[in-house]
Formats: sequence, C-alpha cells, structure tokens
Amino acid sequence: MSGERPNVSELLCADSCCLVLIDLQERLLPVIRQGETVLAVCQFLRQAAAIFSVPTLLTEQYPKGLGPVVPALLDGAEDLPRMSKLRFSAAREVLQFLEEQNGVRSVPLTQVCLAGIETHVCVLQTALELRREGLQVFVAADGTGSRFETDRTQGLERMSAAGVQVVAAESAAFEWCGTAEHPRFRELSQLVRHRGY
Repeated sequence: MSGERPNVSELLCADSCCLVLIDLQERLLPVIRQGETVLAVCQFLRQAAAIFSVPTLLTEQYPKGLGPVVPALLDGAEDLPRMSKLRFSAAREVLQFLEEQNGVRSVPLTQVCLAGIETHVCVLQTALELRREGLQVFVAADGTGSRFETDRTQGLERMSAAGVQVVAAESAAFEWCGTAEHPRFRELSQLVRHRGY
C-alpha cells in the first residue's frame, strides 16, 4: 500500500473500515481532560461499529504501568481483540490486525477510524504512520482527548493538515449506516437518541 495516495473525500464505509480505540486505560483516562466524555463517545463508537459489523481493535500502552483498558469500554464486548504496545504509535498493531482481517474477508479493509488518547501523541502518531502506508485514515475528534485542550487541538490540526479526515463520532456511525433504509438503521437511531453527552 505504501506510496498510494488515498482519496481524502471518501465517506466511511462499513464494509471496508475498521475502528481502533487507542489506550483508554485505567491509569491514563482519569488525567485526560473531559475523560468521561471521551470514554462515552468511544463506547458509542464501539456500539455503532458492532451494529454495522465494523471490526474493532483495542490497544493498550504499557499495560503493566498504565493498567488495562477500562472495564466500562468492554461492557458487553469482552471478546474484542486487544493488543499491547510500547511504541506510542499503534500502526504496527493496526497493520497486523488488518492483515489478519483481510485474510478472511472478501472486501479488504482500507479505512481506519481512530479514537482514544492522547490525541497529540498516540492517536496522532498512529494516524500519520497509517497515512504513510496508503490507508484512508479518519479520526473521531469528539472521541479523542489529551490532558490539555491546547495539545488536543494541535494534534487534530496536525492530523487534518496531513490528510487525516477529522469527523464526529455520529458522522462515522451514520456513514457506516449509509441510508435510513438500512435494516439496522433503527438500532443506530435508538443508540443516538440515548446519548447523554
């Protein structure tokens, strides 16, 4: 894939997208500005991805020191694949996940939607490396966070300037759905109605 320039005007497509939730861990999330909101948005994304059969990967940065993924993110989805890492970027883990998924799929995964923490470190480095690999990369801005808002803002701006598409979590979900005629649209509609943030 390296060297290809993805079309940055594409919408997210459930058939060719995976969701990656980065480092939402027990000892890291509490220091993130508006961390509970970030977690709630990531829970929404995980649930929407499940509705539309979008493969989902969780990453953990140095879990020995930062703890595991917060249990609330796993509620009802304890079997989601999880990969630990020491590098700030999760690109290696994502590429491994894509290779495994693409080995058993008729439609290859060429899009990655990212959310998690911290925006200006792990999310940013993952996004830029995946772009360099020729993937279409999206980041759900409302599902990202940093300790300081200036860092989050700078991270999102830098990703956007590099060709990463910055979207809202609901935008991602409705793009995965595509149409109100989708047989699972009502489930998405209920999920959206019950958002309290």
